[in-house]
Amino acid sequence: MAEPIDPTRVAWLARRAGLGLRPSELPAEPVDPSDAIDALMAEPTTDAHDPWDGLALDPQDGGRAEAVRAWVLRILDSTTPYLDRRTLTLHGWIVNGVDKVPPGPMVDQIRLFMSAGGGSYPELLRRVTTDASMLVYLDGTTSTGTEPNENYARELLELFALGVGEAPDGSQQPYTEDDVLAASRALTGWVVRRDTAEVAFVPRRHDAAPQTLLGLSGVGDVDSVIDAVTAHPEHPRFVARRIASEYVGDATDPQLAEVVDDLVEVYDSADRRLDAVIDAGLRHALDGRNLPLVTPPVPWYAGIARALDLDGRRALAATRSWIRALGQVPLFPPNVAGWPTGAGWLTTDALIARTNVADLLVGASDPDGALQVAADDGDLDAIATLLGVPDGFGATTSAAIRSASSPTAGLTLALVSPEYLVS
Repeated sequence: MAEPIDPTRVAWLARRAGLGLRPSELPAEPVDPSDAIDALMAEPTTDAHDPWDGLALDPQDGGRAEAVRAWVLRILDSTTPYLDRRTLTLHGWIVNGVDKVPPGPMVDQIRLFMSAGGGSYPELLRRVTTDASMLVYLDGTTSTGTEPNENYARELLELFALGVGEAPDGSQQPYTEDDVLAASRALTGWVVRRDTAEVAFVPRRHDAAPQTLLGLSGVGDVDSVIDAVTAHPEHPRFVARRIASEYVGDATDPQLAEVVDDLVEVYDSADRRLDAVIDAGLRHALDGRNLPLVTPPVPWYAGIARALDLDGRRALAATRSWIRALGQVPLFPPNVAGWPTGAGWLTTDALIARTNVADLLVGASDPDGALQVAADDGDLDAIATLLGVPDGFGATTSAAIRSASSPTAGLTLALVSPEYLVS
């Protein structure tokens, strides 16, 4: 990866792994690809704004909606777009939701993802396992030595750490029902105090008998469960595939087999830090070893607002009634498996919602803004650069934009075009 990349490609990178760029953030000249990745992933120089600071978040008085709105506003006005995109990604991977969890513990978990999401993934799993919101969401608080609840243990193995049908020979899943039961027994004893929402370990509720988990004996607590799960040979490949699918392309595609192999090596050699794996994945992507990815609704929404140079409050005020229709409300994932991916985002209803949101955002933006001026001039190349569409708009999209009833209508079409919906 030696050749400089042009500004459009830099904007594409920000769309793939961040929240897009504002016109003022677009470089004037080609830049070294390593510099572009380093700039995107750079640690913030100051503490990022905590969107929930000072909010009551009372679940009986609109606290759930308040928590969602605060997070969406932070995303729209993000000063740390890579971090905020990564946090949203983790929220869709290690899932729980405010429909079941009080908003206070729920946002504490999002804060955990913000602060520790780029570091050691086994350590993150360790902290999530005894996180108040996860204990409530997957019923760890009701799990006792005499009646262990298997919900969290099953999702830890299936969704968070090992996967299904990913054994080395491809013939079976890497764990058994006995492993689920063993992990659930070892994780008993944790509760969330009703009066304080604090997490506590209650020995009398714990099954202290040593368990055998994934072939390892003597497992009996949180640390030994996480150690056993993350020591499994399929764990690094599971993480590599998950990161590749979020930042590089469909990891099941044979074209990405070598990329996944490399990400496995990076994960193991870099203390299992997620940021190191994402960094390596983005370098592969900029080298051309990537496949198209459908941009999820929230990053797409934020990307438009940023490209139009809208502040968060104005963007949210213009589109409030359509946010839910986009299909991705932060803190409200549809189930423990998270939101859909790929073509699952491109239903008819979702496309209608995206078209309406794009139109409302264009209407709320400054007509003298760079993107609006490019639309007024009919300069599709400039629009493509500002939006991070490296190959420009295809013939069909270009014809549709040029034949639109107005420049603003044409800009709306560009924002819901296949070239922009897919990065």
